Amino acid sequence: MKTPSYNISNLILSYIVRYELAIKDIVDNPLPEKYLTPLLEKYGAKDIECMGELVGAPVGYSKALLIQRGQELPSQRKAFQIHTNFRNVKEYISSYSQYSSLKPSIDLSSHLNKLAMKGIVEDWDLAKLKTFSEKPNEIYDNWYKLRDYYPKLDPVLYFNDIFFWIKDTKDSNHKLIKMAILMYEYIDKAPFFVGNQITAILTLEILTKQFGYNPDGIIPLFKAFNDISEDILSAFRISKGKRDITTFIEAILYTISITAIEVSKEFKETHIKKVKRQGALEISLNPRQIQALDYINLNHKITRNKYTKMMGISFMTSYRDLQEMVAKGYLKQKGRGRASFYVLAKKEDN
Repeated sequence: MKTPSYNISNLILSYIVRYELAIKDIVDNPLPEKYLTPLLEKYGAKDIECMGELVGAPVGYSKALLIQRGQELPSQRKAFQIHTNFRNVKEYISSYSQYSSLKPSIDLSSHLNKLAMKGIVEDWDLAKLKTFSEKPNEIYDNWYKLRDYYPKLDPVLYFNDIFFWIKDTKDSNHKLIKMAILMYEYIDKAPFFVGNQITAILTLEILTKQFGYNPDGIIPLFKAFNDISEDILSAFRISKGKRDITTFIEAILYTISITAIEVSKEFKETHIKKVKRQGALEISLNPRQIQALDYINLNHKITRNKYTKMMGISFMTSYRDLQEMVAKGYLKQKGRGRASFYVLAKKEDN
């Protein structure tokens, strides 16, 4: 394809480096499932909330979290159809891999469109590619007014050419730049009859996952677009007017890099505070003692009698366990005799 006009600005280089370093931090700080799952749920709910705001179907975070968990009431499913569809598409993206039958192409994007808009429009409008002279359906789409008319272009050939260009390993353009350009083309051409905005960002999400820029699909890209939604549209207008899309690429790379950095920081903090801490505890303490620390974290204190019953051990064993934790600096003993109890030493010191 003919590469659109843009310049490799210092901002573009900076955002790419920041994004790649953030992804490296995520990969280098792996989380066990018990810590990863809550983060995936949190960012999944955040994306549902932000998707709703982007397309004019807002829900609060609490409701988005229920939808993410599949806990919406049956009577509410119709009212939240776009949100439950979105959750289902995200599940598909989560399971998508290089071995999936649909490869990066307009067919893959059409499949995402079908999943996202199912039950919202008639079945014959799902995944329907319009001619470039047709006006798209504006439902759940705040980008449709920016599309231009290209009556002589074939949408299948045009977008498959872009997908092939993105996959081309010999091309010198960075893949993140290529994917930003794809977003520009989705806004400009609006290839689907309905749901172009949602489909475009979902396509970006599956491509970033496919090419190693979104491990576990953890980066909430709808949050990234929602955070600076007006700036993205302004950047599009500027780029369209100049016939140079540098400004648009900068806007896209800025917001996805900031979002990736936020996620990577939480990964690192969770890894340091929980994974490394747990590893250190396993070396220093026995499983009963580790369980006691978790209990005190939630309940602020523990008595020897409570510890004895919890663990099903003798009174002397519980005494030795607790005194060892005091000696190693994990606990402090408060009170005397039967009224004595134990608290976290660090919490007591603060």
